[in-house]
Amino acid sequence: MTIQEELAQKQTELRAKITEARKAVADKSDYADSLMTEVRDYESDIKKLKELVDAMPDTLDEEDKGDDKGDDKSDGKPDDQQRSHEKEKEVRDVPQPVGATPKKEYRDLLNEFLHSKGEKRDGITSTDVGAVIPEEIIYNPEAAIDTVTDLSSLVTKTAVTTAKGTYPILKRASTTLPTVAELAANPDLGKPEFTDVEWAVDTYRGYIPVSQESIADAQVDLVTLVSNWVNQVKVNTSNEKIAGVLSKFKPKSATSATLVDDLKTIKNTAFDPAYNLSWVVTASAYNALDLLKDTTGRPLLQEEIGSATGTTLFGKPLTVVEDTAFGGAEGVKQLFIGDLKRASLYANRADAAVRWVDNDVYGQLLQGVLRFGVSAADSDAGVFVTITDTPSAGE
Repeated sequence: MTIQEELAQKQTELRAKITEARKAVADKSDYADSLMTEVRDYESDIKKLKELVDAMPDTLDEEDKGDDKGDDKSDGKPDDQQRSHEKEKEVRDVPQPVGATPKKEYRDLLNEFLHSKGEKRDGITSTDVGAVIPEEIIYNPEAAIDTVTDLSSLVTKTAVTTAKGTYPILKRASTTLPTVAELAANPDLGKPEFTDVEWAVDTYRGYIPVSQESIADAQVDLVTLVSNWVNQVKVNTSNEKIAGVLSKFKPKSATSATLVDDLKTIKNTAFDPAYNLSWVVTASAYNALDLLKDTTGRPLLQEEIGSATGTTLFGKPLTVVEDTAFGGAEGVKQLFIGDLKRASLYANRADAAVRWVDNDVYGQLLQGVLRFGVSAADSDAGVFVTITDTPSAGE
């Protein structure tokens, strides 16, 4: 079978396979994805066959019909073609100068190129076989460095099955056990008190179309790359809602000149000792803190292996977010200090990444879906601090 015949056969099989794949997608069959993979394989084979056909010289097919071992016989060839073949053989048999490398014919060079899959290129340039050499993609996209902290992992995250509801939070016990005489009846301790946190779920979703051509031609796993990007968009969405709740807690201020004393005072006096405190600071606030030193000359921020984020401030773990996380502008110095588990409730209804084949655009659609609600829980569990360069009025 010639290359042209094989190409025609592949094209016919491709059309049939596309029809079969479209029907499977419409019927939502389990094997739709495998059929789309076969379609891509057929397209790849056809592309390579077309490149070979385009790269062939006009006389290549005719020359390949003969056999070099039959140079002394006519093998049914016309006389003029036989003489032409013998003349070419004479040219190849002409002695070469001493030390010179015998010059290869274009057909020999092309044959070596095809059999070596392009690895051997001596004597033939990319211009000569430009149609055979695929265009090389120099730049392969890579995922950006993941510097985004998922704040939903720091707050209370609970799965819910309805669109709205309440979540009970037990208040801190303030009652003590009374002294009771031996065999006396047990006194009533009262009932535990709960705070009902109301939550409501919103839906956040969107999709990005990816053409099948880009998926097939990319030298990286483009679907996985885009899926990771969609997941990061989802993290950005939940972070925005959580940070919005944290920024509404009791406001306090601190000045750059007395920053260490102000933050220590807030940490030591604004909370019940039972709270498990941590910090969430903007990048500019982190920079201001990182430049400070205590009275012994040690950096104010300390690295701690046991901490989830690796950095502590006054012995409490610290998380860095972008300057605009709390709704401020670039360069703003803001921070939240408190018990994140008790301060915010994340009601998680659904978190999904959906991928399906679109028959109309011949591509794949990657969708991110979030259904959640974020509510403030314990109002005493946090403080939102803004760092200013000058003291506020009355301070």
